[in-house]
This record gives sequence, structure tokens and C-alpha cells, in this order.
Amino acid sequence: MRSLYCLLLVVSVGLVPLVSQAEEHRSEKSAQQLRRAAHDARAVWEQFPGFSAQINISTDSQSHSGEIIVADDFTYELKIADVAIQPWVNSKLRSVISHRKPGEAREYAVRLADQDATHAAGRLVEHTDGSGVFRIEDDLIREVHRKSDSAWFEISTLETEVTSEGKHLPRSTSVTYRDPKTGDIESNLSNRFSWIKVGDFHLPAEAYTVEVANGGERSVRKITFTDHRLTAAKVQLSERSALHKPLPNGLTSFGAAVLENYLYVFSGHDGDAHGFGRDQLSDHFRRIQFDDPSADWEELAKHEPAQSTALLTDGTYLYRIGGLTFRNSGSDMTTNFESTDHFSRYDVQKNEWTELAPLPEPRSSLDAALIGRSIYVAGGWNLQGESSSDAPWHEDILRFNLDEPEKGWQSLPGPGYITRAAAVAEHDGKLALIGGIQQRGITRKVSFYDPEANSWTEGPELPQDSGAAGFANSAFALNGHLYTSGGSGVLYRLSDDGESWQIEDRLLFPRMFLRLLPTSDDRLLAVGGTASFGGRMGAVESIRVGQGSQDPKLVQWSVPFDGQVKQSQTLALAGGVLYAMGGNATREPHNFAKESFVDEAFAFHIPNQTVEKLPNLPHPLQSGAAVAQSQTSEHRRIHVLGGLGFDEGKFGSLDQVFSLDPESKTWTTAPVSLPSARGMFTAITHDDAIWAFGGSDAGGGRGLASNVLHWWGDETPIAPLKDITLPTPRRSFGGAAIGDEFFLVGGLTAETGIAETVDVFHLKDRTWRQIAAPHKARVFPSVTADGDKLYLFGGFSQVDGHFAPEPSLEVYDAEQDRWRVVADELPGISPSMAMFSFSGRLLFYGIDREVDGQANFAIYDPEPLAQPSTPEDSGRGRRGGESLRSAQALMRKDVDKDGKLSAEELGSRLGSLLETGDADQDGLLTQDELEAALKQQEEKEPEAADED
Repeated sequence: MRSLYCLLLVVSVGLVPLVSQAEEHRSEKSAQQLRRAAHDARAVWEQFPGFSAQINISTDSQSHSGEIIVADDFTYELKIADVAIQPWVNSKLRSVISHRKPGEAREYAVRLADQDATHAAGRLVEHTDGSGVFRIEDDLIREVHRKSDSAWFEISTLETEVTSEGKHLPRSTSVTYRDPKTGDIESNLSNRFSWIKVGDFHLPAEAYTVEVANGGERSVRKITFTDHRLTAAKVQLSERSALHKPLPNGLTSFGAAVLENYLYVFSGHDGDAHGFGRDQLSDHFRRIQFDDPSADWEELAKHEPAQSTALLTDGTYLYRIGGLTFRNSGSDMTTNFESTDHFSRYDVQKNEWTELAPLPEPRSSLDAALIGRSIYVAGGWNLQGESSSDAPWHEDILRFNLDEPEKGWQSLPGPGYITRAAAVAEHDGKLALIGGIQQRGITRKVSFYDPEANSWTEGPELPQDSGAAGFANSAFALNGHLYTSGGSGVLYRLSDDGESWQIEDRLLFPRMFLRLLPTSDDRLLAVGGTASFGGRMGAVESIRVGQGSQDPKLVQWSVPFDGQVKQSQTLALAGGVLYAMGGNATREPHNFAKESFVDEAFAFHIPNQTVEKLPNLPHPLQSGAAVAQSQTSEHRRIHVLGGLGFDEGKFGSLDQVFSLDPESKTWTTAPVSLPSARGMFTAITHDDAIWAFGGSDAGGGRGLASNVLHWWGDETPIAPLKDITLPTPRRSFGGAAIGDEFFLVGGLTAETGIAETVDVFHLKDRTWRQIAAPHKARVFPSVTADGDKLYLFGGFSQVDGHFAPEPSLEVYDAEQDRWRVVADELPGISPSMAMFSFSGRLLFYGIDREVDGQANFAIYDPEPLAQPSTPEDSGRGRRGGESLRSAQALMRKDVDKDGKLSAEELGSRLGSLLETGDADQDGLLTQDELEAALKQQEEKEPEAADED
């Protein structure tokens, strides 16, 4: 007998007759396919990082608990009492862990071992190398039969779990052991397995076994796994993205090109966001050696300023084409547009412009590309005078052969539709026209012009990844691939077959009206533009392409500032600006001397990597709460509530509220104050209102605050919600809102212990619930929400009874009600830094722990290849929006802060709303009921008008 496993051809008890050689030859391919399909259908752990879990091992009435640590090579370590590790334990652990290891792709030496294609357990497939005989049905190994000199067993799979990826995991199996000499049954094992998805991996949750021996002896065994934690991949500083010296000021609708190692930027719009006039245009033509951190921007010979112009290079010269200027200044009441017909060449060596043949007609909101030695211009319109409504759009495209300038501009057929603010690029010898805006709205169309055939073909539409998808994109081809990016920040690459757009990466700063430019065979520059979160920006970032990596990205930078503060600032992120106010002038965590409190205030402009010193706060303080509240789409205020400081010569929590107008840069003291002094708490804005949670009255004797405050941000009182108290009063915690729920994580309780529970408050229903606790309980953590994800970072956790910095980053999975460790630490990011959500990325900010007057920043992108969300149609329309706004305004009548309006609060004039809107007949109107009643009222108005 062989010492290795020998093949035993078994069906029930008897042997299976071998097929003939001819039949074997004919069936070899189908046997190979059966075995390969069964192999590929297994659920395995690809790119497995390892995991740890709490483990409990039970044998009949004996139970032991400990920890298991599984490495990325599928080996494991048990930290548990030795007596718990009985022989069956390692066998079971190898079964649930080792079997998830991906196998190498290989050809199987197999043949069909029977002629019965109708067997209930599937076809019998024999491995000719002696490694086993299998019954395979529907890509699943139903039976395994093996025998050697020392062992004989048969495994039957009775039930499987199919993952969301369509792969199989065992749920229940039966294993029969036989005497290898006699074939008598020695024992039978009935197994049940359960699994839990953690991140991208289905990990074991329980392995339950009942063994019955031939003498009737019975044993019950169980292994349970809880508190799974994937081993966090060590984050490296990304080489795929880098930040360069920004533009001197935020800029949009400009021309840009890269020639050799210089970035050239021509004019553009740098005035008021919606200003139109000559003085709103950038009167600069600049360049910089973008890869030299010590380089500065150089001023070059000017040309007539314009926005919506094109700038390109043939490798020797730069060419400026078209653009929009104005006959008026920005202060004039009337706008007077003027599209231009400029076509000019810039000589880099001489620093001078030469006028070339002008465009046949003025054109702006265009783009251009070079194919061979010919310049192609596409898109745009001829905007002249005071109105844009009657401006003619250009239906044709233009070509200019640089080697035959005497022929001038040639008009060529357009794609069959008009567009402007589109992206144009050369790709594979063709002209790509991407997106733009048409007379009836934004388009995601993509078309290709073939100069040889003088014809257009349709390409794949851009993905609908934002409400402005396709508008004001930029595009460029690099190393045979076509790339484009717009408002979502996603960098798309045209697939090799030209049939779809694939996610290549995403920018750190999403923006539109940017310029995407090549710097080498694998690197693109993204320059300037405007973003929905912060207006015009000066950011210059580079991104390496062709790497296809899903690894997180991390970039860092520092900004010097003129201030004394070193810690405990009150922070608020509003769009692309971080407001940092007050703080402590020492690095000592509990130095509350009067002179330690500062009244400094700063505005850090994130994409531009600059800082603006603001007027000082009206009162020195630290550890307050700050929120940005939008009064309208154009106007917002920054409110600073409470904090720690000195009042009338005594240290303690404060009750005042200060408000900053970011436009006028002025502070005011609110006409109302907190009901009681409060510091070390968290505040948010939701449904036009400001909500404040937790905190404490340091020095005032009232201890931890247990109520929730509500304020409309105006002269109305700040008051606690009626009959609402915190389940776990706490201070120095982290909090963030997802939808209508606010999450309170970590902090200190009344017993000065770290809060273990996570309390969740529903802002509309005014109810509480709890979710799973994070892996590390923390004090002074940062918590932020991005979409439906909740991130937790930094602060302090308890180690050996003492507070120690906690550098890990965790994310909450609401579907599974569990936290996952994203990274054990982020290089260069101190646990003391604050974290904010920043357009799908995470922004970190903190004052350097050693260098005075230096603010450190980082942007961490945990999922650069994440699929962007598709904009959803809210179904509200204009009238729905009006009813929502009206309902929010009327809710200010909610005097008792119970979240509902009574007849008395509504007043006699609005009392009819209660009659039509009180859906639950409780005599009160919630905001949702009020909105529905107002919408119903609006819908009746046009009906009444029709009757008139």
C-alpha cells in the first residue's frame, strides 16, 4: 500500500468500475472542467490581511476563552489555556482557515471514474495522481473519498452558503471515519458552520460538531469567534498623488499647458464667484517648475486677459486660442460680453507673443487639442453684448495646420450637436469631444472625430456620478489611454475596447473647470478649478496613472501661521475653509492659567494651502463647540458656543455665543446665551437648526450636561429639548450625524471612565438607540461621517490603567453593526489631530507638537477606486423644495422644543394646517406632517387658479 493517500473508488460500499481508455480520453476535458469549476466556486480570501478574534473553545461541559491571531499567510496563533487545545481543535481550525486559502491556477490530471451522469450526488471525478475521488454537482464538491494505509474517511457536504459574490461556503457537512483495514465505521462527525462578513472577507463565526463513535460514545464540540478584527494594512505615504506649490490665487476657466518641466497658466477668472467684468479676469501669464518645491511662480509677457480660453503646446511654442472678455467692469450694473477671435503664439525663449491668423469668428467656452501638426478647436459660442440668450453656438469644428499656415483655418463638420464647456483631447489619432452643456442642459455625450475619414463616431457616455457630470470636465491622452475628470473628482479612463469608462483613481480635490495636463508617460497634473465645497481653488496636484491600485492614499503639507496657540482650538470646517479659533498657548494638557487662553482666530484655505488671520475672538477660550450655519446659499455664519475660559476672574465653562461673518470678517456676540455654562461638548447643524450634545460645567458644580440643546441661530432662545436626556452623559467625546441620526462616541463619563457605549439620537423622532462599541474606547476622539460611513480616529485609550495616545482609524459598518479597523496608524498623523469629512476623503488638522506656529494637514483617501454614488431624483421638484423650506421656517414656532407644533404654537391663521396634516391624530404636527400639508395646499392653488 502507498504511504500517500491512495484513490478509493467508492459508491456507497462497492467499487466503481473504471471506464475504458477510449471513454476516458473522450471524457478527460469534461472532467477537467468539472474539477476546475468546483475549485473556482469556493469562497476564498483573496489578498488576505489576516485577522484576530476572541475565541471560545468548548468540549462537552469544558469551556475556555482566549484569542486567535491569524496571519496573512493563513498560519495562526492561539492565546488560550493549553488544556483547551485538544487534538480536534487544530484540525477544525485548519478546516475553516486553510481551506479559504486561494489555490494556484493549474490544470488538473483528472478523469471521470464512472459512467453514471444521473447520480444524486453528481459525477465521480478521479484525480490520477492519487489525491482523491470527488462527487461534483453544480460546481460543488458534494463528496470526498480518501484512503491510505493509516486513514480512511468520507466527507459529504449537505448544505452550503452562497456569498454575495456567488461563491460557496460550507454550512453543514458529515464526515465518516473507517478502519483502513476492515472498512468498519469508527465514528461519524456532524458539522455545522456559520460565517460573518467583515470587510470583504467571510470569516468563521462558529464551528459546531457532534461526534458519535461506533460504541455509542457522544461528544459535542464548539468553537465560536467574536469581535473579529481584520489586520489593518500598514499605510505607506502614497507615491500616486502629490501636492505641488499652488497657484498664487484660486483660478477657474483658464488656459494651461505643460512644456518641458514648466507649468504655464494663462489668465482665467479670479474675481467674485459670479462677477463678470474685465477686472474679474486674471491679468497674469505665469509659469513654475512644478516639481521643484523651492521654485516660485514667474510672471511672463501678458496677452489680453480672458476666461474660457484654450492654451496648448506643440513642444516648442504655446498657442492661445479664443476666450471671453468683457467691455464692462465688475462694478457696472450691466454685463457686456465679448467673445474673442484670438490665435496667438508664445515664444518661450523670447518671452513674446506673435499674432497668427484669427479665428473665423469669435469663440469662447471652447477647448482645443493638437493632432499631429494640426490644431483642432471644438465647442463654444460667440457671446456678444448684454445677453447670452441669443448667442449663436458653433456647430462646426476648426482645424489649423501649423506647417501650412497660409491655408488658415478650415471649417469641418461638427458632431451633429452643439456644446460648450466641453473637454477636447487627442486620442489614437482622433479628436475626442467629451460632455459639456447644451441649450437644454448638461450633456454626457462623447464623440470622436476621425481626420482621415472626416467623420464622427459616438463614444460611451460619461458616468452619471454627479448632478453636473460632463460639465466643465478636462481630458488628456497619456501613453495610449484617454483620461477625463470633472466635478466628482473621479479620474476616468476609456476602456481598451472603447466601450466604457473605468475608474482609474480620484483626485484629492474634486473640481470642475480644471485643466488636466500630462507631465510624463504615467503622470497627470490637475490644476485649479472650482469645487462645490469651496469655490475657486489654486490646488495643483499630480496623479500617477496605470497602476490600478486600490491602496489608500495619503498626502501631507504644513502651513506656517502667526499665532501663539498650541492646542485645544475650536474648529469648524465650512466648504474648503477650516476655521480655527481660540485655544491654549501651552502644550500642557491641564494648564488653565488665565494667560494660557488665547483669542486668536484663523481661516485655513485647504486647497490653496494658505492661512488668513481673522480678527480676534471677543473673548479668549478653548474647547468650545463651533458650527457653520448657512443662512442662504450665499451667506453663512460661524458660531462658537461655550468653551472653557475665565469669566469675571473665575475659571470655568462659559455660556456665551459668538458669531463670525466670513464675508465682512467681523465678530458679534449673539443676543442669546447657553442656558447654562458648557464646555467640551459637540454641536452640529441639521434642518436649519443647531443642536448641542453633552459637555460639562467645569467649575460650576453642575457636572456633566445630560440634556440636548436646540437653537435656530438667531435671536430665539437656546433651550433644551423637552423630556430628552442623554443615556450616557459625557464630555470630551466625538460626534457626527448620518442622515437624521447623531452618534456620540467615546468621551468621559461622570465616573471619569471612558464611555464604552455609542449612543445614537434620532433628530426627528427624538429617540435613542445604541450600536456596537468600537474596538478602542477613547477620550478626545475625532468622529466624522461620510455618506453612510462613520469614521473614528485618534484621542486617548486606556493602556495598563493609563491614558495613551490611540493612533488607529476605525469605520462603522451599519449593515453589520460592527466597527472595522482601517489602519492601526496613519504615518505622520498624530492622534491629537482633528479629523473631518472632505468630499469622500478624510482631512486631518493639528498644530505641530514641536514647531511653534506650524499647522499640519493631511488628506487620506481610504477608497480611491470607490464607485461614486449616482445622483438620486428626490422627486420633490421646485414645489417640494418650497414646501420643505416653508416647513423648516414654521418649525421655528416650536417654543417648547418637542419637535412638534401645537395649535397654540401655529396660531389661528395657520390652524387649518393641523386639520389637514395631523396624520396620526395626536393634535400636533411634526415637520414631515407639516411639509406634507403645505405641499397639499400648494397643489390645490393651481387648481383654484384654473377654475378662476
